[in-house]
Amino acid sequence: MSQHAIEDVIERAIYLVDRSTQNAAHQAALIHALLHLQARYDTGLTWLRMHEVLLRHGVLVRTPVEAIDDAALRAQARAAETSCWLESDRGTGYLHLDENASVLYQQTGTGHAMPVSALFRDVLTLADQADDGELFTDLHGLLVNGWLDATFTAEDGLASSLDGLVACDDLQAIRGIAARRGLKRRRGVSEDLALPHLSESQEPGEIEQNAGLRFFLQPKRTPTALLAARNRTLRQLARVQELIPMLVEQRLSAALQQAGWSAVAAPPEHPWCWTRDRDGSRQCLWAAHDTTCGELIVQAGLQHARLLDWQQRSATTQLHDLHIYDRAAPLLGKHALNPKDIGTYGGLRLDPAHSDAQLGNAFDRLAAALPALDVYYFDVIAQQLSGPFFDRDLEMVMRTMEEGHSTGAIAQDVLLASPDSTLLAFVFHHLEHGDDVAAAAVVERVRARHAARTRLNAWHRAYLSPFLQRWDREQRDMPMPPVQHVLLLNHLRACESV
Repeated sequence: MSQHAIEDVIERAIYLVDRSTQNAAHQAALIHALLHLQARYDTGLTWLRMHEVLLRHGVLVRTPVEAIDDAALRAQARAAETSCWLESDRGTGYLHLDENASVLYQQTGTGHAMPVSALFRDVLTLADQADDGELFTDLHGLLVNGWLDATFTAEDGLASSLDGLVACDDLQAIRGIAARRGLKRRRGVSEDLALPHLSESQEPGEIEQNAGLRFFLQPKRTPTALLAARNRTLRQLARVQELIPMLVEQRLSAALQQAGWSAVAAPPEHPWCWTRDRDGSRQCLWAAHDTTCGELIVQAGLQHARLLDWQQRSATTQLHDLHIYDRAAPLLGKHALNPKDIGTYGGLRLDPAHSDAQLGNAFDRLAAALPALDVYYFDVIAQQLSGPFFDRDLEMVMRTMEEGHSTGAIAQDVLLASPDSTLLAFVFHHLEHGDDVAAAAVVERVRARHAARTRLNAWHRAYLSPFLQRWDREQRDMPMPPVQHVLLLNHLRACESV
């Protein structure tokens, strides 16, 4: 466990301080600071394992129970039947019960808190002087990971920006030692101590974090070079943020409109949206530039004519009204788009370092590939919902969905994203064919699932509960509830919060 590993590295650091030639006052200050650092990670067994060292440096005091001057604390200690932690106005203490002598251990006050950056500088310097490479690497890993997950902040001397890191003398001193020693990764160490890889923070939108990691992990690079690289990346990203909207309009939207798609108004989080009506269904494409992951996320979906009929409504241009949707690029990557164009998050990869021409060519490749969605996505769904999907064994469909929800990978041929909506679609399929008995049997499955829930989401409250109530009143001509999916749930939550 990470906590055990952190306890171990803190204890190794305390023993290092204990063996050092630092003056007694500075040794005590360092040990106090190490224990405060350890407390941030909710670990505290060090008191029990090395109390003699802590007592020797005056970091802990040991008081016999009968000599405790706080009457309330003394009463707690007398009443205790086993060794335990005790809380008082002076902080946490550990009561050790023994046949010969029962004592209370308490940490002494420090007067002032040592900045985390100064603590790491002093202890890493001692590790370097002792040539303890393992301790140096583990402490350096704890420092970097603590900055990365914001355990350490500007209040500790570790700013979130590269400019702030460069301005810190303590961190610059640590970089100097690391540059001389080199940073070698240790295998099998806890995640809190392992040096992170730069690849873990390569997303274009996380420029400051990426630059900060390079500050820690590439100590031989000068601050000037690091700042120049960060500023260059910022300029590239600003250029891309201006360029992408133009490329969407000139390369993507123009090609779609020539193919019969119409641009429609879209919410801010999805600034570009197009629809096209085919055979009573409404197809939809929408896109957004995610600067954090450096991708143009293009999604495809539709409102199917059969489900629209069951819902007793016309198609809309609202994304939350879709019946089915998916990310477009992965679908195309199997057939019409170069897999290298597809990013980690299923969008069109947009590297800020690429030239305007290279980015424009990527959009051209996407525009040329999108018509393949007709064959490999829209036509497949239309054909399935026209009949074959409902010819499948419902038990098999539900089992596939449940297995997919547990693994995070739901088969594309499941079609609907929600088990409840899938069951409801079968209900209305049976009603359409006059099979009220089969429809009622599926409704009972929906009811059993609903009754087993301990919490209801917005869709359950707004649509499923009323549907079941109306079914109990023998209503069979009511519309099918909207299909449950993330876009609809987000819309319903937003409506509830107004």
